[in-house]
Amino acid sequence: MIWFLLLFSLTLGAVSPSDERVVKLQRGNCPMFWYSFNGRCYKYVSTRLTWADAALQCLSQRASLVSIHSLEEQNFVKSLIKNFDHGEGPTWIGLNDRVDDKWMWSDGAPLNFTLWYAEQPKPAGGYCAQINYGDDLKWKHQPCGYSYAYVCASRIDCPL
Repeated sequence: MIWFLLLFSLTLGAVSPSDERVVKLQRGNCPMFWYSFNGRCYKYVSTRLTWADAALQCLSQRASLVSIHSLEEQNFVKSLIKNFDHGEGPTWIGLNDRVDDKWMWSDGAPLNFTLWYAEQPKPAGGYCAQINYGDDLKWKHQPCGYSYAYVCASRIDCPL
């Protein structure tokens, strides 16, 4: 019995290497419904739109679909999504290969970080990227005409 309790207590204290750091959402200097992280403002929108329509909606708010540049930013974006969508459904990000079959961010930022699901992206062209695919919630390319929720991002002083 004591052996069982010892093993049980060790199990409770164990941390899986896949556990993510919990990111606290803070508004900072961002407008209402936007959240601050590393000098940018982010907004999750649950309305399901095609990638192009989601990009236009972000632009109408002086922002763009989110570009992700580090694992820390990836974890923040995932926390933002999970805060509003506990099921962590597919969500558009700004990455696409619609021009010259080359993956690029819609905000023009350099592609310096990726977190693709296994065997992704497959060469095809004309695709857009979603976050939250598979058990490990990585990125997957999808036809841009699918409708998903999306995340907009902007500099702190930009969104309305």
